[in-house]
Amino acid sequence: MLLKVAGNFIGMGEGIDDKQEYLNCAVSAWNIACTKGNDRKQGIKEYMNEYKKMNPTFTKEDFKDEEENIRLLIQQKDKLYPDVNIQIANATIQEIEGKNHVTVASIRIE
Repeated sequence: MLLKVAGNFIGMGEGIDDKQEYLNCAVSAWNIACTKGNDRKQGIKEYMNEYKKMNPTFTKEDFKDEEENIRLLIQQKDKLYPDVNIQIANATIQEIEGKNHVTVASIRIE
């Protein structure tokens, strides 16, 4: 499901480390998308605050682009899987024999 939501986004990464960063963003967006209302707004705000702390040399435009990416990924998850409420605990991407493989650990929330 995560790859249907964010596969093209993750694929924009130029190397495996870059793709892992895109995957991390997609996981955050997925988890935020599993929340509603004020919790979702707070989740986006907290994500962006942490992103800014981790990337102090980025520009305002970079931060704007990142928030747009998060919002678009949330929108895509809502469109494809509106009733799925599974949090992603961990996700990694590896290159094996020239192909990318994503491993996801998830937790169902009742």
